[in-house]
Amino acid sequence: MARNSVGERNAHSTDRGVARRRVFLETALQVFCERGYERTNINDVVRLVGGSLATLYAQYGSKEGLFVAVLDECNSRFAASLCPAADVRLPLSEGLQRIGEHYLRQALSRESRQFFRMICAASREFPEAARTCLTVGPNRLAEVVAEYLSVRAPRDGVVIHNPSAAALSFFALLRGPHQYKAIMDEAYELSDDDLRAHVTESVRFFLHGVGAKTAS
Repeated sequence: MARNSVGERNAHSTDRGVARRRVFLETALQVFCERGYERTNINDVVRLVGGSLATLYAQYGSKEGLFVAVLDECNSRFAASLCPAADVRLPLSEGLQRIGEHYLRQALSRESRQFFRMICAASREFPEAARTCLTVGPNRLAEVVAEYLSVRAPRDGVVIHNPSAAALSFFALLRGPHQYKAIMDEAYELSDDDLRAHVTESVRFFLHGVGAKTAS
């Protein structure tokens, strides 16, 4: 009984620690996005979340360490949110349409716009962190779609020799000019009908290009 109680307490403590870390990174992301890296004071983050500055330094080492942790969390969260959309039960045209609509809505969201602007603004001071974010993030997303393509394409009689490269190409088609316009212009919006139409055209182009070879 005592051993179980200790185990339950440890599990509960771990859960609280994970939840607290998530809240801390969410708050830090909000502050970084609103103020930019240079104008962010980590004391303000601690004040909003609670706790101590010593705990922050123990966990992240520095303001830069916290910034890198925020970037990594955002990349992981975006990739995780895409996983349910990549349903291998759906044929390529339908599955890619679903993935594409989910991805583009996320990419054009207010939070994503702020996140990308924050990275660009901090890239001169922390080029390695920005470079890692802009490389690792898309690669994580590509892994999700590449796995879908690897499983689904053979079922649909389509040969894709390099699913990872194909996934990155698909994302490039989806972004088109819209992501950059959204980053540059806060008022830029894409209606649901226009978004669906753009994704449909991207899927059509993709399937007639990268996935053109059919299995014999």
